[in-house]
Amino acid sequence: MKPLAMTRRTFVMTTAMAATTVAWGKAGAQVKVGCQLNGFNPKPDEFDKLLSYVQQAKDWGYVGFETNVRFVSDQFANAKAARAKIDAIGSTFIGVHTSMDEAARADLAAWCDGAASLGAKYVVMSAKGLSPTGEFDADALKAKCAQLEAFGKTCNKHGMQLAYHNHQPEFANHNAENDALADHTDPALVHFLMDAGHGYQGGGDPAAFMMKYSTRIVGCHIKTFLHHDTQVPLGKGDFGFEALAKAIMEKQWAGWLECEEGGGPQGGDTAAMVPDREYIRKVFHA
Repeated sequence: MKPLAMTRRTFVMTTAMAATTVAWGKAGAQVKVGCQLNGFNPKPDEFDKLLSYVQQAKDWGYVGFETNVRFVSDQFANAKAARAKIDAIGSTFIGVHTSMDEAARADLAAWCDGAASLGAKYVVMSAKGLSPTGEFDADALKAKCAQLEAFGKTCNKHGMQLAYHNHQPEFANHNAENDALADHTDPALVHFLMDAGHGYQGGGDPAAFMMKYSTRIVGCHIKTFLHHDTQVPLGKGDFGFEALAKAIMEKQWAGWLECEEGGGPQGGDTAAMVPDREYIRKVFHA
């Protein structure tokens, strides 16, 4: 059979498609996929159950995990044995979650030492936004930035890194607060674990934040909502993540994509984690 002649237009289109495939493949190879264990509804002082959740998530294709510090703090005094159990599963301990209020009341240095001894990399720290409308005064911003940097210094000193976790208000008014936090804090002290689901829920643009601050972002929580307030499996909600995936590809970002099912008043939804993993493969090629 005589081979088909390739026109210039066909050559250009084919080359462009190949380049896109290579770019997506490279981005997919860099991005790591984990999960927040909220979907399993873990409880304090049940470390063996927590390990079973980590194993289940690993079996579903999530190679890292994040959980609240209160679910692992009972193991700090027994860190060597506890870490051996985590390592045996082969899952990366991404970080422990807490809030700025809790960190201010607790011995953050001790938490960092304990979490680091278990293999965690980040202290993921959330807070209330300065304003539900994204309009705040300079003094309030300055105070919050100073507190985050102080926490970041403690984390760094004790073998961890601070990653700020947003809710809806930080992305209101065109990402106003999250942008301001990035612009007015030291990149060596304050990183971001961007909750992209809350970002879209708050009317913001997580893809734009990724484009501007990709080097500051260590991870992204991925979740979606129906009618603004009911969490549903990825691909079933009011918004998707195609724009964020494109931004990740363009920036060749190499952080953690984390499925986060549950954790709020609705509780967990582990049944969604398998289709969520397929959605992440399809949209993020990861």
